[in-house]
Amino acid sequence: MAEKNNKHPFWLIAFIVIATVVGSIFIIVQEINRPERYDSKVATEIAKKNTDLKKVDRVTRFVYNQVEYTVSGTKANGNSIFVVLTDNGKKATVYDQTAGVSEQKAIASVQSNPNLKKITSSRFGIIKNKPVWMVSYINQKDRLVTKTINFKTGEELKTITTY
Repeated sequence: MAEKNNKHPFWLIAFIVIATVVGSIFIIVQEINRPERYDSKVATEIAKKNTDLKKVDRVTRFVYNQVEYTVSGTKANGNSIFVVLTDNGKKATVYDQTAGVSEQKAIASVQSNPNLKKITSSRFGIIKNKPVWMVSYINQKDRLVTKTINFKTGEELKTITTY
């Protein structure tokens, strides 16, 4: 009598399931990030069209009552600028990066806090027609804290802690 090979194809099924799950997660993550990548591309194009920005270093999304984008980079003459796009890209406001507190100084002012556990983000934007840095961090109680710092003076304007 001939022996039948009745091995269960466990490894084949496991591989197919794992590949399907990993592939699905990859596709979902790509689709979730597509609008942000598109928005960054559009913000860069608008900033270059409306200013003499030549090299883009970073594009950040700034949310405070409305969504705005900040494109930071360098002009043809080598000066570093921020281009803040508001009103769905209809208004571009330019700030010379040397006209105020640097991102590193804004972060350093927050790092002096003894309750700091981890800095999560720093963004440049406009609140009530004033340029500001918004620095967020996790404190020792695992709460998110956001500090708003005046770009021109370095003065802390507001602190918000989540509970």
